[in-house]
Amino acid sequence: MSAAARNLYGVFPIYKPSGCSSSSILKKIKSNLGTDKIAHSGALNTYSEGIMVLGIGKAVKYVPVIRGHNRMYLIRGMLGVATNTYDACGDYSRVSPYKHISEDAMREALNEIYVGKIEQIPPILPSYRFLQRSKLFETRLVPREPCQVTINSIDIVEFEPPSFQLHIHSVGRVYTPTLINDLGEILDSAAHLTHLCRVSQGDFGFREALHHYDWNEETVQNNLYLPSNDPELNKPSQ
Repeated sequence: MSAAARNLYGVFPIYKPSGCSSSSILKKIKSNLGTDKIAHSGALNTYSEGIMVLGIGKAVKYVPVIRGHNRMYLIRGMLGVATNTYDACGDYSRVSPYKHISEDAMREALNEIYVGKIEQIPPILPSYRFLQRSKLFETRLVPREPCQVTINSIDIVEFEPPSFQLHIHSVGRVYTPTLINDLGEILDSAAHLTHLCRVSQGDFGFREALHHYDWNEETVQNNLYLPSNDPELNKPSQ
C-alpha cells in the first residue's frame, strides 16, 4: 500500500455495469488502490447496473448512514409470467393472462399500495441457480421476515404490455423484485423484474460516478467527497 493510499479518506460514487457482481468490483478496486479499507453502501445484483457509493479509509464508518439516503431507480418488468426468484434469474413459476391490465389500473395500484411506508418480504437471492446445486440451497431458503421500506413516489415511465418501466424514488433500500411480483398478483396476473438501474444514491448520480477506467489511485483521490456531516469541506478533496 502506498503512503497516498493509506491517507485516502472520503466517499466516491462508481458506475457498476450489468454482468459483474458488486463483490468482484469491490475486490478489483481494493486491488487497484492497494487497500482493504473500502466498503459499499448497497450492493447491486449481477444483472443490475447503476450507482454504488463507496467509502474508503476512516470514511467506511459513514457507509451505514449513506445506505439510508434517498435512491432513485429505473426498473423494467414483464407481465404475464412470474418466477420463483421474482426476477429473470429464476425459473418460471406461473403464467397468467395480462391483456386486461390497463395503464390506469397499474397507476392506481401503484399509488394506492406502494407510496409511503410499506412492508416487503425480501425475494429469494438471484444466485438461485448456483444455490440449488449446492448444500447451501436449503439453508438459504429459510422464512424471510418482512422489512419496512419507504417509497416517496413511483411513476410509470413506459407501458407497452407485456413490458413496462417504472421510476422509483425511495428512502434507502426497496426490494424491487418483490414489488414487481406483488404488483402482478394485485392486478390479477403475474409479473417479474427484468432489469434494474440505480440512477442515484444520495447526492450522487451518473455525472459524478467513476467508470472502470477511473478506478485508480490518482483519479479516486481527486474525486473524493468528505461526508456531509464532517466539519471539513464536503466537496472533492484534492
